[in-house]
Amino acid sequence: MFHVDLSPFGVDSERLKTDRLTRLQGIMRARDLSALLLTDPLNIRYATNTVLWLNLRATGVQRFALVPADGEPVVYERLMGSDRAAGLKKGGAIQGFGAYMFGMRPPVATEHFVDLVADGLADMGLSGERVGIDALCLTAVDLLRDKGFAVMDGLPALGESRVVKTRDEVELIRWTSRAKEGGYDLVREAIRKPPVVEERLSRMMLEYLLEQGFEAGSEFISIFDSSQIAIRPHREPMGMDLVMTEGDLLICDATVSGPGGYYSDFARTFCHGTPSQADKDRYAEAYATLQEAMSYVRPGPCTALFQRFGKDSTSRLPGLDGFHGVGMCIYEAPWLRGYDPPEYELALEENMIVALEINHHPVKLEHLLRVTADGAEILSTYPMEPELAPA
Repeated sequence: MFHVDLSPFGVDSERLKTDRLTRLQGIMRARDLSALLLTDPLNIRYATNTVLWLNLRATGVQRFALVPADGEPVVYERLMGSDRAAGLKKGGAIQGFGAYMFGMRPPVATEHFVDLVADGLADMGLSGERVGIDALCLTAVDLLRDKGFAVMDGLPALGESRVVKTRDEVELIRWTSRAKEGGYDLVREAIRKPPVVEERLSRMMLEYLLEQGFEAGSEFISIFDSSQIAIRPHREPMGMDLVMTEGDLLICDATVSGPGGYYSDFARTFCHGTPSQADKDRYAEAYATLQEAMSYVRPGPCTALFQRFGKDSTSRLPGLDGFHGVGMCIYEAPWLRGYDPPEYELALEENMIVALEINHHPVKLEHLLRVTADGAEILSTYPMEPELAPA
């Protein structure tokens, strides 16, 4: 479900909105952007704290936002029902429009879209200014330039803003991480009672998360990885009819977004029955790697960590596959993956949220971490599997 009131989750909705917009606009000014034209639903949500469709992108614009470097954003969306009859007053925070930029529509629809954008920017006193875009068809970009706008890539500004989380963003991710633990308990218990079918485990987890107040329509993954990998590799879509056999391992990795649209990402590996000694050894290696890798997660360049999994690593940690950021997407900045070349190295900052992945198949362990001045704060406090290795 979508929550209008986020106070039950320890969050002030107005502060969440204000802090994100303040951060974004400060970065826009630093990058000399007078406005952003946003069509991606997640970027619109970040900048305006409003949600409508989450599945339409630059080829099918039914909703967009103009975000000035100073002042309040304006959202434009398709009029429906009574809104169409009444219209929406010009000058409000929400504006109606009806010229959708679908690729299958006549070119004039794109022209109408650009006219609307240009008029909106003019109303903000921003005619002919530098405007950043996140996702837009090339025809619309060219038409905006023909109207005198300096159209720039807006994604760097958005990425710089979203990569460091505000206090309320962190709190939403904390809540999501804690709330998921009950679902992991259900899966952990279910695999002790045969028959264990992957698809049933997936539905069990999803139903539990939705009951806790998670947002519907988000991704969910329950990865079955058999200890008989040589004869039964898992290359099918997730949530299949595969049935666990004695000694099989199960990687549980649930990634549904919680209240406010914020994700949590962490993985645990469970065992059905008695694990083999080889799997125990593999698990112990993965856990040792996770512990050592966490010690390198701190503000500043990732040089020491990167040396343990990058392309030129000479002292590779078993299974270390780098990290990725988590926020309103399950994969966002900062991002470093196994065997990346040296020029991909980056620096971490306080209040970045990263999922540190150990892919030591058939074992996967993943912690969700907040970067602090003193190192890594573990947000994924769900326990490891004592039947595989005491941790």
